[in-house]
Amino acid sequence: MPNKKVSSTISQDFLVVKLLMTTFVIGVFFNLYLFAVHPPWMEQIHSFFESDRPEYRKSKWQTKDEVFRSFLAISIANACMSALLWFLGYKVCKFMVKRPLKKAGFGSAALARAGSWVFLIPFSGPAAIFGLFMCLGAVTSGRAQEHPWVLLNLLSPIATIAVLIFLFPRTKDVEKAFDIISPPEEDQ
Repeated sequence: MPNKKVSSTISQDFLVVKLLMTTFVIGVFFNLYLFAVHPPWMEQIHSFFESDRPEYRKSKWQTKDEVFRSFLAISIANACMSALLWFLGYKVCKFMVKRPLKKAGFGSAALARAGSWVFLIPFSGPAAIFGLFMCLGAVTSGRAQEHPWVLLNLLSPIATIAVLIFLFPRTKDVEKAFDIISPPEEDQ
């Protein structure tokens, strides 16, 4: 019966990841909707985050040149963080999945993808979330209309969605990969 317990745990994990991917898709489309339509209630979202009192206003957002430099710096930070996290995810997958599979005599690409898929989520998720919130701040403030290139920050959540959908494994492949990578302890 231990296999049935593992299957239900993996199925629950898949449900959580499907919800995360759905959240990313909704976030991307919500940002694009706000950018394209610019509904009147968007001003209320922006006023919620910014205060009208002068002592809370930041002087760095006053000139267009400074706004451009700030968005550029944040976008470069997002790109660097995304690249670093994806690189670390690749190295972790290589070390934690591909090596144990090769040592066990399994060189299957499907098993390597199934085992690696679980490790990609914690590495690609933070970059996707940062890109979504950075774009949301730019779009609700109205500054994304002045600098539409800021929407390039949505590439990190789009890449996360694409990779997770493209590499989405079958439950039995994940079970087999993890049985090989970390075999279950025998009942005594």
